[in-house]
Amino acid sequence: MDPRKKEIDHLEGEVRRLEAQITAECVDIGRRLAAVDRAPIRHEELRKYLASIDTLRRSVEAFRADIDRIRQLSRSIETLARELEENGRRRDQILRERQSRLTELGAGSFEVYRALTDPDPWRSLFEDVLKIDDESVRRQEELQTLESQDREAGFFDKIRIKTRKVLLRGDLTRLDREKAVAFGRAGARLADSDFGALTQGPLRQLYDSLLERRAAAEALSLENDRKVEEIEAARAELKRLEADGDPETRVREVQRRVEGLLKELDVMHCWAGQIYIERDLREEAADAALAAKFEIVAGLRESIGRKRQQVDRLRAELECEEIQRAERDRRARRKLLDEELKKK
Repeated sequence: MDPRKKEIDHLEGEVRRLEAQITAECVDIGRRLAAVDRAPIRHEELRKYLASIDTLRRSVEAFRADIDRIRQLSRSIETLARELEENGRRRDQILRERQSRLTELGAGSFEVYRALTDPDPWRSLFEDVLKIDDESVRRQEELQTLESQDREAGFFDKIRIKTRKVLLRGDLTRLDREKAVAFGRAGARLADSDFGALTQGPLRQLYDSLLERRAAAEALSLENDRKVEEIEAARAELKRLEADGDPETRVREVQRRVEGLLKELDVMHCWAGQIYIERDLREEAADAALAAKFEIVAGLRESIGRKRQQVDRLRAELECEEIQRAERDRRARRKLLDEELKKK
């Protein structure tokens, strides 16, 4: 292969590289033009391009702000949901602990109630317990009577009495269980009453503890209500941003739009830079960095011009040699034909 063809390929590659460098410099010039004071710029076409650049840049900034907001709202919803779940667990635990102490509260308060000189104002709080207590007393008295009769009864009477005593003891066991449940119900009523003012010592501390637990549970409920409102507000904003279904899908969609706008922005920067170079607007946009870029582009263009001249010269040489070679071939062919005609 003729080395000149390799040289042409090399020169054309250099030209493409320099042209790409000029494009990059024009884009950079356009970016710098967008940042300088535009008051001295009078060139209408350049001002239009700069206005378009401002519009595109504002759109990019708005879309990027949307992306940040969508991600912020998504993180906020996730955090609030976790906090809701944790608060719910804490509230349930507090209520379980409170519930487990109500039976103790009811039993302890019942002893205080029975010692009161005037218990009537509080009777409604212990109505269930009093009924079961009265029934238990009757069963106990009947059982004691049967115990007395058993000592003097005959063989067949003892069998009858023993059966009745078994039934009574079963009833007493059942009543003890019902009484424990009734103490729990009474404790629930007592915890919300003023009966605690009549108590002291550990029982009073138990009242205070249950009040604190109720206040803590209510505070967690209120806090969760606020968190639910925050989540709903965040979801409403995500819906406004068209990201209520799948926020990440919406983010990727907006990112693609931003990428498209950035490409448009680079095109506008490049066109603005080209106008600055072609019209030589150094006086309208007085900036040392822009002036330096102007000189750089001018130098690159000169280099491209020289390399293209070299390419043209080398191609001309190759074309001339090709024409001469073709001419020699035609002459040789003609001579050969002449000789054949002479022979014929």
